[in-house]
Amino acid sequence: MQDKEDKVLLILGETGTFLVVLVLKFAGIIYGGFVTMKLWNGIISPTFSFDQLNFFQGLGLDLFVSYLFYNSGISGKYKSESIFAPIIESTISTTLFWSVGSLIMFFI
Repeated sequence: MQDKEDKVLLILGETGTFLVVLVLKFAGIIYGGFVTMKLWNGIISPTFSFDQLNFFQGLGLDLFVSYLFYNSGISGKYKSESIFAPIIESTISTTLFWSVGSLIMFFI
């Protein structure tokens, strides 16, 4: 009986981890689109007199550029680390890009 309960808890734990990772990846995509929109509207649009982007255009641009420069991670960089390490790294790098872009917008 204890063995069956352990299997159920293991399955629930794996399902919960999968759902958390799925939600975090979706939130990261939304966050990346927002940052792309803000940086485009703050730097590219005034500098080159381009139209401003709405959120969905920024999201599409972010997904397109991410697809072009996607690194499949074949090197195995995260094999020994947590499953959350790539999510945390991408969130930090997006926030750093937004911070640098905000500083540039401040001086334009």
